[in-house]
Amino acid sequence: MNTLEIEKKLAKSGFNAKDIAALRMHAKKSGMSFPLLLKELSVRFIASLILVIILTIVWIYTLMYKDSLAIISYSITMLITAPIFYIFTPIRLGYKSFLYTRKK
Repeated sequence: MNTLEIEKKLAKSGFNAKDIAALRMHAKKSGMSFPLLLKELSVRFIASLILVIILTIVWIYTLMYKDSLAIISYSITMLITAPIFYIFTPIRLGYKSFLYTRKK
């Protein structure tokens, strides 16, 4: 399957032109094919989702059982780590890639 056919399938699956352009640029830069890139984005999305769930569970535990200083410090930590997850894992593209790879 060539790149044009894959891009048409992506467009039918909910990827907009900006998403496809970003995927194309990253695929050219890294030398990866679209299916491999989509699989990697899907795995990154799942990994970041698991990490966010773990951090949220620890934050809820902190809210319930720790003092106010621990709550404030962990909340600040969450505010710092949330953008890091967003920067290193493009959440929207990861989610769309996850859905696309699940359909296949």
